[in-house]
Amino acid sequence: MARFGGEQANNLMQRFQVDDAMPMEVGLVGRLVEQSQTRVEGANFDVRKHLLEYDDVVNSQRQRIYGQRDLIFTKGDLSEDVTEMLRTEVQRRIPEALKDKDGPWKLIAWLDQIQPPISVGGILFPSYSLKLLLQRLESQKAGFGKLADVQDALLGLVSEALKTEDEHLLHVVDSLLENTHQRLEEQIEERRQALDTFFEGLDIGEEEETAPRNPREILDELSGVVHVPLKISPEEQRAFRDDPHSLEESLREQVESAVTNQALVRLLGAVERRLEEPLELDAAQLPTDWDMLADQVFTALGTVLTRRRERLLGSNGRTTDGVVTRDLETAVNRIQGPLTSNHLTGLLMMLPQGTRAAFDKKTHRRVFQRTTRLTYTYLAAHLLEGRDPQEIADEVLQHLEAAQAMLRRTYGANEFARLAGYRLDELDQTAQNALCTVLGDEVCKQMQGQPLQALGRDETITVMDELGRMALTSIYRRLLLIVITELWVDYLTQMEALRVSIGLEAYAQRDPLVQYKSKASELFQTLLGNMRLGVVSRMFTYRPTNVSGVQAETHKFAPNDQPAEFEAQAETLEAEESEMPEEEEQEREATLPTGTDNLSRSQKRRRRRK
Repeated sequence: MARFGGEQANNLMQRFQVDDAMPMEVGLVGRLVEQSQTRVEGANFDVRKHLLEYDDVVNSQRQRIYGQRDLIFTKGDLSEDVTEMLRTEVQRRIPEALKDKDGPWKLIAWLDQIQPPISVGGILFPSYSLKLLLQRLESQKAGFGKLADVQDALLGLVSEALKTEDEHLLHVVDSLLENTHQRLEEQIEERRQALDTFFEGLDIGEEEETAPRNPREILDELSGVVHVPLKISPEEQRAFRDDPHSLEESLREQVESAVTNQALVRLLGAVERRLEEPLELDAAQLPTDWDMLADQVFTALGTVLTRRRERLLGSNGRTTDGVVTRDLETAVNRIQGPLTSNHLTGLLMMLPQGTRAAFDKKTHRRVFQRTTRLTYTYLAAHLLEGRDPQEIADEVLQHLEAAQAMLRRTYGANEFARLAGYRLDELDQTAQNALCTVLGDEVCKQMQGQPLQALGRDETITVMDELGRMALTSIYRRLLLIVITELWVDYLTQMEALRVSIGLEAYAQRDPLVQYKSKASELFQTLLGNMRLGVVSRMFTYRPTNVSGVQAETHKFAPNDQPAEFEAQAETLEAEESEMPEEEEQEREATLPTGTDNLSRSQKRRRRRK
């Protein structure tokens, strides 16, 4: 009755002024109780009905996810499924990246993250950004008469990469200054309002209180309100006791100065972390005028960037004293034979990396750390500007699918080297069926009793390709299961939280069930997108401990079932030791482990043989 009809019953009891302890039997009250009980039971039924309907929503999604997991377990080839995820993600990202006002550098960074350069047997497969730079160098390769021309072309590329990176840094710092100035003005205005409100409340409190408050307590309370530590001299404390408003302007300036100094310290720290070098600016000595402050920051930034360029490429037109120049000259002189794309890829990968001396605080020793001297991301992004999005998407997909093909060939060659000594019938049934399908029944019959290394050249290439496909499928299967398991558990937690909070939608005159289905659909689509992104982000870098997708029989011998050649070798060793002179026998016994003094000569011989 408190939830349904309680107000009517309360008005009735108040009107008749009936004692709450007196038992009574009134038809009107009985009907109110009956109606309230009916409504309560109906409400409970609706709650249970909604819970079942909520479960139906999750069950339909659970059936879809579990169906995908079952398909992953049973499907023999997952390459096309993973490649389709890759196509979808790339085609979704490229149009968005090209619309970014800062340029498509985020797309280049993402592509380099999911597919870094791959090195296999001395062959280098570049990332997409390196491929763009290689295409530019290949167009100039015809004019390379000697290695010095290659060095000049690479130094020009490094110079251009530094220029585009510097332009990006200047743009980032400009945006950071603008955002910091805007946030600083908002914070100062908030602190001013808090200060005014505090003094207004202080005046009201003085009128109501009889005893005056301690100035130190008032100052501590004010520091907590404005979130700034405030300090005043003893003379100012006495003046503050007599008239708090006499220091209002001084405290306002102190608050503004502290907030400004805090914002400048954070600003300089953010810029220095991005540069990885100090700006050599003191926040306390910077001017209060924001335009003058920005000029000083840009001047210091330009000095740091110029110093870095001179350190890497040389100063005053002398390119021989640059760090990158010396490293490049050393690497170019090591090239033997004609210049190839593999050489150019290696040189491009070497140039951004460097070392610097540092001090280890734990060991108190000088150590060398690997650092990134420059990045090609912004130069590669500059090369994409103005191109058609579909053209870029086709080029990116072609490059990534070529990386997949290289991994497939690599895994296939490794698997063939591991299984070359095994016969076809010694492999697991799945591998036998797959290899017989690609080789044909006639070749399989001819290979009965022969190892895989007896295959011809064309058949070997076919087997390697199939073994690589099986290895990639095994890797993709593990990766898909890992990603689905991790994200599905998180998704169930989100759905449980949604079920708890969805009842609040009724206060907005909206059906909770309809809102639950709508939000659940949005969360499920986000889940599928995150699964796709998780697989694509790790498909080129995921390396399980065992990448093999083929199991082969291993020959194990029983303790009393050793091959005849092992027995013959043991008999020969025992015969040689029985004829060994006593002095040599004593010398060999001295090499035995401790605790063998009580062993017989034959036991010691067996231990030595082991």
